[in-house]
Amino acid sequence: MYTALYRKKRPKDFGSVIGQKAIVATLKNQLSMQRISHAYLFSGTRGTGKTSTAKIFARALNCPQSQELGEPCNVCETCQDILAERSLNVIEIDAASNNGVDNIRELREEVKYPPSSGTHKVYIIDEAHMLTVAAFNALLKTLEEPPQHVIFILATTDPQKLPATILSRCQRYDFKRISKIDMVETLLDYMKADNVAIETPALEYIASVSDGAMRDALSILDQCLSLYINAENTTITLQQVQNLLGAVDQASLFAYTNALFNKDTQAALEIIAKAFTEGRDLSRMISDIIQHLRNILVASQITTSDILDCSAETLQLYKNQAQNPLQLISYIKEFSEFQNQLRFLPQERLALEVCTIKLTSNIQEIQNIQKPQTVQTVQKPQNIPNVQTAQTVATSPTTTAGNDWQTFCNQLTDTASKVMLKKCTFEIKENYAYIYVESEERIQTLQMRKDFIKPSLLEYYNLPQETAIVFTVQNVYNNTTINENTENNEITINDLKTDLTQKIKMPITYEK
Repeated sequence: MYTALYRKKRPKDFGSVIGQKAIVATLKNQLSMQRISHAYLFSGTRGTGKTSTAKIFARALNCPQSQELGEPCNVCETCQDILAERSLNVIEIDAASNNGVDNIRELREEVKYPPSSGTHKVYIIDEAHMLTVAAFNALLKTLEEPPQHVIFILATTDPQKLPATILSRCQRYDFKRISKIDMVETLLDYMKADNVAIETPALEYIASVSDGAMRDALSILDQCLSLYINAENTTITLQQVQNLLGAVDQASLFAYTNALFNKDTQAALEIIAKAFTEGRDLSRMISDIIQHLRNILVASQITTSDILDCSAETLQLYKNQAQNPLQLISYIKEFSEFQNQLRFLPQERLALEVCTIKLTSNIQEIQNIQKPQTVQTVQKPQNIPNVQTAQTVATSPTTTAGNDWQTFCNQLTDTASKVMLKKCTFEIKENYAYIYVESEERIQTLQMRKDFIKPSLLEYYNLPQETAIVFTVQNVYNNTTINENTENNEITINDLKTDLTQKIKMPITYEK
């Protein structure tokens, strides 16, 4: 039966653990000096070797030669039993599926029994942050004072979720992301051992998209081996890896950003069209664009390539594209916001093209349209207590949408936009389409969906493309009119009584 590459290449001794030299050195010293703690916490992102290190340490604790070697020999009967997963001394618990207090009670009963062979009974609790609060509380006393033969190793990707009472009882080791250089060297050694030819740029790209997780890199590499290695093809190339992942090549990213900086809309749209035709993943392309802009920004501020983990030639290419840092930050911010909104948009290509045209054509959203006349202070009659003053005054619309607004809202495909817009009112005035919203918070939410709402609105009402969409707070006093002809902009007692009577549907009287 075929074994996945990340399982086949799982480290079996401390020397095979990648990128965690400080942690490995500490654990080996503890084994040599017999300064073994009763509880350990291994934390870090996925694929950094937490569970693998825990298993190696568990074997070393029971291996008779570990004190001399500082690691398991993997030859003795005890090590072989643990490697074959038939030993009762090493118990691995998945806390994601055994997270209840009853599971911890069973564990508390089991720890009383001594190991069947060897010297220690090791409990590896994976995804420890998934335990419930009651389960953590049930584990506290056992974790603090376990039997002498019991060692606990907790592994988690989210240590912030563990209670402070658990953290204080464990020796904590934080596993860092594996560097790109270490990962490429290790993958190259693995492929040489398996007699597989692969280009170094392909391994560098796999290491980049893996984000420091060796398991992710091995999974991608496993897919490449299954797809491309056969009698006709014996070498894996960078282009093949990018085709598998649906990513655009680096040359396309340089070409796209060049078009962006030069305001060449046609060239940028042609690159998007080519990526779409070739079946590229546009959401991944957006992530790659953001990463590429980040690399250009960093390259403009450094002199060596260590920070970017790239060659000197690639660093020079980034420097050649360097722009004003503020401009680059603006682009990164724009694409990041666009990436957050992408999950609400049904057509990725259309959305990316709109964003590109906006950035290459210097189209600015009209956000600060001159609002209708605002009355800062409205004088209130002296004998009327606690009457709320009007805040805004709406002018009469030139063109109103009428009942068609509800019909427009009903035909929207985005449910969230449909629900929010139904509570708004709408009017068209000259080249502006005003949408009156009930609160400032709702305006911010609708602004995030503006790229989706505007095309639908222009199409439904057959409005010209230059029409600007303006969100503003709806006037509270719809029936009260104040204009320049009103003396001192005062609201009379009759105006207020009439308006408030209509709002609460009952007559109002005031004491003198």
